[in-house]
Amino acid sequence: METKSTYYVLVEEEEPITIGVEIEFYTILGSEGKISRRVIIPDAKPSKTGERFTVDKSIGTEYVSKPFENVREALQTISAGLMKYADSPIAGNVLPLPVGGWNDRFAGTHFHLGFKDRGLSREEAGSLASYIHDHIPFIIAVSANSPVWRRRITPYSSNRLLRGGGKYCIPVAKGELNQNHYREMNFNPENKHKPSTLELRVCDSNIPPYVCTVMTILRILALAWRNGRYPCNELTHEAYLETRAEAARRGAAARLYWKENHVTVGEYLTLLLDSYCEEAGTLDIPKDVVEVFNLLEAKLNNAEALRHTAVKLQRRFGENWEGKMAFKLASALKTLLKGGSLRDYHEALGLGVSSRFKNA
Repeated sequence: METKSTYYVLVEEEEPITIGVEIEFYTILGSEGKISRRVIIPDAKPSKTGERFTVDKSIGTEYVSKPFENVREALQTISAGLMKYADSPIAGNVLPLPVGGWNDRFAGTHFHLGFKDRGLSREEAGSLASYIHDHIPFIIAVSANSPVWRRRITPYSSNRLLRGGGKYCIPVAKGELNQNHYREMNFNPENKHKPSTLELRVCDSNIPPYVCTVMTILRILALAWRNGRYPCNELTHEAYLETRAEAARRGAAARLYWKENHVTVGEYLTLLLDSYCEEAGTLDIPKDVVEVFNLLEAKLNNAEALRHTAVKLQRRFGENWEGKMAFKLASALKTLLKGGSLRDYHEALGLGVSSRFKNA
């Protein structure tokens, strides 16, 4: 299998690399047992930490974080930030629902990478994009989180990418980067809120442990890029497109390419961490991210958790499954966002964590 060389620039930069996120989401109306696109804005004072609570023209509501140097801080801050929506002045118990799709609109998590104070030059962004590019199918497999589409349970992990990726996350060839907002990666110029960044748009909206798992992977890759490490995996564009679609269909159960060989998502993770063990060793990785890593080894991610829960409820309650799902998700998300563990979240969904969803 021929590969295309990654493009490099000389990076002599000790300034920390930061990553910020934009999380679009649906809304759970807890008192009504409904999942909707109702716009909710928290009844909170403007934050001095840099987070913002905005209205997205497509899905409705969006949370924008500050840029983070530390994944543990990111997990705590994003969870607390999303929990603030529970204080919305809208009547009834409301909560954000971070999923990539539910009815007929898509919701994503967008990651912005840059140096802490000055962002990235266009040349640096292009180089970093090339370094990350061939790992995008793996990142999709980790973060896929839209098994429900038009209120129906599907066998797919990311309906968002399969149905809307050609419009909102257009694939790019390695070495190509521009400012087209709807490319899977783009150069995002500075504005009044942030310096220039590299934006990655392929990830579904997701709960904080999965958002921070992707952040961990991106930090490892960005550190390896800055350290001048040779890329550990390179793909032809044909292999890239093949595994990108495979990851969207099958999520954590996908078969990915590591160079010329097919590997599981868990095997890919092990190969990546082994290749960049020095960079990974510098990170303070939260236990919930470690738990996500363990679930990936078992071919499970949050799309699987949602599907298993939905199928159980549909078998029990028939066409009324969605209302029951809304109540169960509200309980699980409240537990998680208030500081509960990923294990607590799964238990609130009614999933046997020790059996890795097998009893679902």
